[in-house]
Amino acid sequence: MWEKPTTWPSAKMLPAGNGYYIIDGQGVCYNTYPVKQADAETFVCHFDFAKDKARCYRMGEPFKDADPASFEVLNYYFAKDKYHIYNIGGADKKVDHETFEVLDTGFQLNEQGRPQKITSYAKDKNVLWMMEYYSQKPIAIKGIDTATFGRINGSYAKDSRYVLWRGKKLKKADPRTFTAFNTNYGKDKTTVFFQELALAGADHATFETVETNVTIAKDKNRFYHFGEEITAAAFAECLKDVLNGG
Repeated sequence: MWEKPTTWPSAKMLPAGNGYYIIDGQGVCYNTYPVKQADAETFVCHFDFAKDKARCYRMGEPFKDADPASFEVLNYYFAKDKYHIYNIGGADKKVDHETFEVLDTGFQLNEQGRPQKITSYAKDKNVLWMMEYYSQKPIAIKGIDTATFGRINGSYAKDSRYVLWRGKKLKKADPRTFTAFNTNYGKDKTTVFFQELALAGADHATFETVETNVTIAKDKNRFYHFGEEITAAAFAECLKDVLNGG
């Protein structure tokens, strides 16, 4: 899992995206920013986490008092040592260290084959936890049965009682019959949903989405873009962009 940063002769030559690098004459860097006091010889990294013989890091900044010997990465958002669970914001002292378990990798590969963050879930003996792209600490989602909880796709998930969209409960959605069209649209036996909201007026029987696109949809009566009704002409323009790779 741990790997050495790649070495580059100049910061001007770095590839796109965030990452750790060894830049000639500057030592270890996160992107172009020096990782202060990092030991290049023992420095290893994985995702936004890293460690050397003396310290552990996230996004180039050291965790206070983390233990390098036991520090390990759990997924894109979480790491742990023998004392604490960590994320990119710091130590997670509200989670139960002994029973904490991540439920996914926290990422999917984009078109360039690079990891791209998605909604991530974890659990401990007390509650379900969630983190997203801009999260600085995990959010507790109460009332979820972690024994029956599972992901549907990158945004939707469910347990025996609730359907979730990025951690938000869908009111009155039936988890037994819920299916997702994509990461923005789904339906149960009676209702069509856009994200966590019921899509008012949508015709359940004829509602459909467009393959490879998560923003537009239609039924026999209406056309939609990000859950809002649009004209047939506007839908045709959106569809044209999709077919042309836009």
